[in-house]
Amino acid sequence: MNGQTVTWSARVFVIEIVLFAFLSTFHGAASGGLFYIDPINGNASNDGTAEHPWRTLEQVAADGLIETQGYDNLPYTGDNPLVVKNPQGPVKAGDTLVLLSGYHGALELSGAINDTPIIVQAAAGHTPTLSHISLVAACNWHFVGLTITPSAAATYEKQTLFNAASHSWHGSSSQITIEDCQLYSVTDTSAWSADEWNALACNAIAMSGDQMTAQNNTCRNVNFGITINGNLGVVAHNTVENFAGDGMRSLGNDLLFEYNLVKNCYDVNDNHDDGFQSWSINDDPPRERVTLRGNTIINFEDPNQPLRGPLQGIGCFDGPYVDWVVENNLVITDHWHGISLYGAVDSRIVNNTVVDADPGNPGPPWVMFHDHKDGTPCSGCLIRNNIAATVSVSGDTTADHNYLLDSGDDIFVDPENGDYHLRDSATTVIDTGSAELAPDTDMDGNLRPQGAGVDPGCYER
Repeated sequence: MNGQTVTWSARVFVIEIVLFAFLSTFHGAASGGLFYIDPINGNASNDGTAEHPWRTLEQVAADGLIETQGYDNLPYTGDNPLVVKNPQGPVKAGDTLVLLSGYHGALELSGAINDTPIIVQAAAGHTPTLSHISLVAACNWHFVGLTITPSAAATYEKQTLFNAASHSWHGSSSQITIEDCQLYSVTDTSAWSADEWNALACNAIAMSGDQMTAQNNTCRNVNFGITINGNLGVVAHNTVENFAGDGMRSLGNDLLFEYNLVKNCYDVNDNHDDGFQSWSINDDPPRERVTLRGNTIINFEDPNQPLRGPLQGIGCFDGPYVDWVVENNLVITDHWHGISLYGAVDSRIVNNTVVDADPGNPGPPWVMFHDHKDGTPCSGCLIRNNIAATVSVSGDTTADHNYLLDSGDDIFVDPENGDYHLRDSATTVIDTGSAELAPDTDMDGNLRPQGAGVDPGCYER
C-alpha cells in the first residue's frame, strides 16, 4: 500500500489546491461599482443609485443595462471571437447588483460572458425573489442570498430553478457561483400526491460547464437537487430536503462534494433515487478525481413520511470511476446500496458510517466495489475503517479494519434520533482502525486519532 499512499495523497492534494486557488481568486475578484434594484420603490427610468434604484432585475436585463460579451459567428466552435453586448450599459464586469426585497421576475441571459464576476446579491436584511435564473453561454457570474421559486410568479411554471448551461450552438459556460440561496418549488408539499410531485416539482440547481460552484444553498421540495456537469466544480455545505429524484449528481472530473446534507426522498415514479449519483456511459469519458467528503445522506426522517421509498445512498453503477475518494460520509438508508462503485480504479472508500434506516428488506446497506457492468474487475482500490453491515470487494481491492454491524450492536450514542457518534462503551470499535490513508479529521472536524488508534466510521470518539 505504500505506493498507493503516495499516489492517492498527491492526486487529492493537487485537486484541492487547484479548487482552492480557483475559489479564492473568483470570490475576491469583483471590486467595482454598486447598483441598486428595488421592486417596491424603484423605477426603470432611475440611475440605479441607492437613492434612485431601478425596479426589477428582469427589467434591468431587458433594458440592456448590463454590458457583457457574447460569442460571435455562431454556432460555437471553441475559438469564436467575443463581441461586446450592450456597450451603453452602465453595469460592467466587476460590478455588483444589490437586490432589495420584492419580486424581481426571471433572469434569462444567453451570451453573457464577463472578464471578472458580476455579483447579484441580496441587500443586507432583504429577501429578493425570482421565479428562475437561466444562463446560457455565460461566464463570471456570482449569485448570493436570493430566493428562487416559481410560486412567486403570477403563473406557476415547472422548470429548473437555477440553470447555468453550456450549449452546442450558443457556447460554453464557466465560472458561475450560486451561494446562500433558497430554492424551492413551493413552500409545503406535505399534501402532494405522487401525480402532483411529478407534475409540479422543479429541479433545483443544474450547472453545465467548468469551474462551477454551489455552496451554502437550501433546496427544498424539488425533483432533482444539484447537478454538476463539468470539471473543477465544488458542491459544498448545501441542503437538499424533500426531493423526488436524485439528491446530487456528478458528471465530470476534478469535482469536490463535501459537507452536504441530503434528506427525505419521495418515491413517486420509476426513477432509481440516489442520494448521490454519477455515471459514465455510451461515449462518456471515465469520471476521474472526484472527492465525496463529510456528506450526510438520510433516506427519511419521519418513518410515517407519505410516499416514503428506498433510497440508494451513494450509487455509482456505470463506471469507470478513477481516483475517487469517498471519506467521512454518513449514509442512513433503507436499501442495499449504501456506498457502491462499479468499475472503480485506484479509488478508496475510507471512514464512512453506513447504517440501516429500517430493519428488514430492502437492506441492510453495504459498502462495495463491484465489477464494471462489462465484467472488468476493479483495480487498485481500498475499503478501510468503515462501519457497515457488509463490505464487498472486486478484483484488486484491499479491505481491512472495517467494523461489520449486526442487529445486536449497540455502539452508537442515539441512533433513533440520528446520532451516530460512537458510545464510550463501544470498545469493540474504538481505536481499531488504521491510520494509513485515514482522513486527518473526522466529519465534525476533530483530529484523528483521539485515542490509541483511529476509530472506524465518520466520527472519531
